[in-house]
Amino acid sequence: MQTNCGGFALAVKTKEPIKTVETSSKIETVVQLLESEFGIPNWRRKDPLDELILTILSQNTNDRNRDNGYVRLRNQFPTWAEVLDAPISAIEEAIRPAGLSNQKSTSIKGALAWVKERFGSLSLQGLRSLENDEVIQLLTSQKGVGVKTAAVLLAFSLDRDLCPVDTHVHRIALRLGWVKEGTSAEKTFTAIRSSMPEGKAASFHLNLLKFGRTICTARSPKCEVCPLWDDCQYLEKKPQPFKVS
Repeated sequence: MQTNCGGFALAVKTKEPIKTVETSSKIETVVQLLESEFGIPNWRRKDPLDELILTILSQNTNDRNRDNGYVRLRNQFPTWAEVLDAPISAIEEAIRPAGLSNQKSTSIKGALAWVKERFGSLSLQGLRSLENDEVIQLLTSQKGVGVKTAAVLLAFSLDRDLCPVDTHVHRIALRLGWVKEGTSAEKTFTAIRSSMPEGKAASFHLNLLKFGRTICTARSPKCEVCPLWDDCQYLEKKPQPFKVS
């Protein structure tokens, strides 16, 4: 299988996926191991509309570039109403550090126009009364908003017990055999959603991000220090000291 990670084609080779009935137990074990490794993460809840725009900016870039683009946008246009009224070219210039500024500026302006039309104001607080699947369906009907973006908003702005699946989480899910080879990130989100320990999904997402960025990297993963080595199904994993694969 080939999956794209930061512009690189990565071959993800795994053994046969574990059965669904085992997935909950496997995921619970990984939750505990990562909490032992990294602790239980904390995060600051964001306004849902702020989170939506921030997540659009995060697509295909790193946190530093995303945050730089967001700060520049808010400095130039302190309110979302000003962003909505601004020409696309001005938005594009403001968010240029986040990359894909032509595409993202159109998505941001379109999302703001839709929010105002749908909810009557530039606020997404109305989503709080909707079920998770309703929110996902509603948000993903908009250009530039995918399942991951919707899940991030739900988890980190609306306190829903969901684990968004981005590039890192997707790669780890494949290597640990939670889903079959060839399963997309969106289908992975659906597949593992019901297997999360109650109340742990959002914090698990953050620990998976840290694990994927520091140990289970796209290229040259640090298998020799991996706390999940025993559970890993990745056929190309490297041995650990005193262990034989």
